[in-house]
Amino acid sequence: MTVCVIIPTYRRPGFLRETVESVWAQTRLPDEILIGDDSPDDETERLALDVLAPESPVPIRYFHNKPPLREAKNVDALYREVRSSHILHLHDDDPVLPRCTEILSSALEKNPQAVAAFGLQYITAENGTLLDRVSEEVNQAYFRTPDRAGIVEGFFACAVSMFPNNGFLIETKTACAVGYDDRGCAGSAVDYYFGLRLGRLRRPMVFVNEHTATVRLTALSESRSARADNSYQRMTHLLASLDPSDLTPDMLTSIRHHIFFGIANAATIGRPDVGWRWFLSPYFRWKIPTIKGVKCAARLAVSSIKVLAGSKN
Repeated sequence: MTVCVIIPTYRRPGFLRETVESVWAQTRLPDEILIGDDSPDDETERLALDVLAPESPVPIRYFHNKPPLREAKNVDALYREVRSSHILHLHDDDPVLPRCTEILSSALEKNPQAVAAFGLQYITAENGTLLDRVSEEVNQAYFRTPDRAGIVEGFFACAVSMFPNNGFLIETKTACAVGYDDRGCAGSAVDYYFGLRLGRLRRPMVFVNEHTATVRLTALSESRSARADNSYQRMTHLLASLDPSDLTPDMLTSIRHHIFFGIANAATIGRPDVGWRWFLSPYFRWKIPTIKGVKCAARLAVSSIKVLAGSKN
């Protein structure tokens, strides 16, 4: 097995350096690092070519995208530049733990039928402070629990976000066959949309019950902006992908948890029609008499009035 680390980046040279240094600290070094830069300035380019590349214990290939490709096309372009058998997919602001490559590559070497491997994630504040309680809650919510260690069914893992949006090791030929470019279909949820399409292959994956990666909560994250539609897109694509046989108790638990956020997001982005449909669906109907149900109804009512007023104007 050979491993290439890919890191898409945009105007965050400080975070990028921290993430690259976490790759250098691996107990099993990758064979190569690829950086795809969408920054409009040259600060990241100078860091990559004048500082990181000369210091790196493994080759670094750097690509400055002019004009910028944006995340989906940037990652897709990096995937297609990979020469290694496997890809360790990272975000520029999310360092990995020292044994990440060793743990995940060993898991795939022991389970050659699996297409990808991933572990537990630590959640950190923007300054890097570890948020222990949040980390535990997120891993639990996404079914990353000790009893599930080992081979997991691919569609389930991706549909419920057990399969993470970064810090995973994946077979290169499969990643390229699926393709990261969402062709404008997924809005802010490009990471989830890629995972869902990967899951549709119904290939097994490996979950390792050890912490391998981090997720940093940054104020400027696109998925946290006012215009973000990731919860809406997530629910749209998930419900369109389900077969009756997929509706296991765990899948239903996940849908019932996430559909509240999908409804709220639908109201925020001006799609109350979809929000009302989910509100009245079997996945949420039982919550209508609850405080969450009342809040959702109020949001959808306000959104409906705004849409109606806008159509009249």
